[in-house]
Amino acid sequence: MTVPSAPRDVPRDRRGKRGRRLGPIADGTGAAHRAWLEPLRDAFHGSGLTLDELQARTGWPKSHISELLRAVERYPRWAFVRTVLTVLKPRVSYEAMRLRWVLAARDAGKRTSWIKDCLHEAGGAGARAVAAAGPVPLDYLAFQEMHRPHYARYAAAFLRRPALVEKAVGDVFTLLLLLWHDALASENPERFAWPILRQTVLEHAPKENGRPSLALAAFDTVALDTAPDPVGQVEETMALFRAVAELAPVQRDVVVLLHLCGLEDTQVADELGVSLASVRSTARHARRNLDSVLHPITTAEEGHPRGLDH
Repeated sequence: MTVPSAPRDVPRDRRGKRGRRLGPIADGTGAAHRAWLEPLRDAFHGSGLTLDELQARTGWPKSHISELLRAVERYPRWAFVRTVLTVLKPRVSYEAMRLRWVLAARDAGKRTSWIKDCLHEAGGAGARAVAAAGPVPLDYLAFQEMHRPHYARYAAAFLRRPALVEKAVGDVFTLLLLLWHDALASENPERFAWPILRQTVLEHAPKENGRPSLALAAFDTVALDTAPDPVGQVEETMALFRAVAELAPVQRDVVVLLHLCGLEDTQVADELGVSLASVRSTARHARRNLDSVLHPITTAEEGHPRGLDH
């Protein structure tokens, strides 16, 4: 009697067990997501495990595991990813995978509070330290004491309400504590932390045409207090602040820190973790961009272009 062969679309793993082939990564998956997903897939292929066996070892349905490894459906929570990578043991370190997951979550538009909650529920030394309110690293405490006042001033420029400011800044420092090892291992802890602050603040900020609104901050300017024509000054100031909101993120940050928060350029460099020359160069580019929006080049009667310096 002839024994029928196995269907061609049902491959066997290296030990001869039947298993379902893992599909490709979904189209549109970004580089940040792939940074942790590809090492995880490589570990799966190298393990010789089937999805059924991975289900037995992790306790997660194999349909969910397949979706995780193909980047379909929603961005996965860290507890799920952590369980799978603990079994597969990719070549990339646990700490590096966790940081890549965080960066990809931010790239996927996940809120800082969501990321923080995911890291909490997955456990780990950082989460236990926060939950127990036990001793935290002294260098972290020094970082918080040094930067929290300026972080709060930056947040207040967008959020205005003290309770929102406190929550946003609190979320930032909670997440930083959970990632403090990664921050110290980075080239510059200030540069590591600043994008987390920016994203967290903008998550809560009111929007105008898809951009963070600085409209309320316009009413706090000195120019408005001393203007002979307050209505005209409001219109002019609102136009300026709308233009500031349209700037590229780094330019907008520098302008806000310098002109709304009242920081010196050396302080801005310290907060952003960049050189003083970089801050000054960014400020110059921001001024040029604002001038081009607020005072567009006109054509003189003789037909020559006329700009701000004429």
